[in-house]
Amino acid sequence: MIRKNYLLNMETVGMMERYDADGVEMTTVVEGNDTFHVAQSRQEILNNTLNHFGLDLDGGLAAAKSVLGGKYRLPVCINARLGMVWFSTRSFRKRGGVWFSYIHIRDLEEMSEKETLVHTDFGHCLPVSLSKNQLAFKRDQASYLHTTFHERSLGKKTFYYEPGSGITFCKEPGEVHYRVKGKEI
Repeated sequence: MIRKNYLLNMETVGMMERYDADGVEMTTVVEGNDTFHVAQSRQEILNNTLNHFGLDLDGGLAAAKSVLGGKYRLPVCINARLGMVWFSTRSFRKRGGVWFSYIHIRDLEEMSEKETLVHTDFGHCLPVSLSKNQLAFKRDQASYLHTTFHERSLGKKTFYYEPGSGITFCKEPGEVHYRVKGKEI
């Protein structure tokens, strides 16, 4: 059975493109211990999931670019508090490649110079046409993006106190500039 639509969730491990008999793009989804097909492209699934959380793919990529720099193959943070950060092994605008939820990757096994076997925490093993080092870099980028957005979502204030200076500086969440919070007596 082919599902009409799908939203990524905390159990979703990966997405791979596939094509039906008429050449229409679909997606093979690995969720937990299950694998099934969805009558949507990976980009549609990703964007619909982002929309579900009040975001979109362009905004997700712009946010990743603001944190990581660069232009290509950036990870996308769907929801930092839920650990839903995804990365692709290729540009999502090109054919091929796999989208992974970075939190479900348990190990990377080098098969050859340009091929890696990805082991997931649900026991799946997915071969990827990317070197182990390149794949580890993509996973690390996703991890850094997750950490950055999760810390920002906590809304903690940052204080700097210089003993003897008589002032304390405070930076509110989301603010760029520091304010004088108070003076010593």
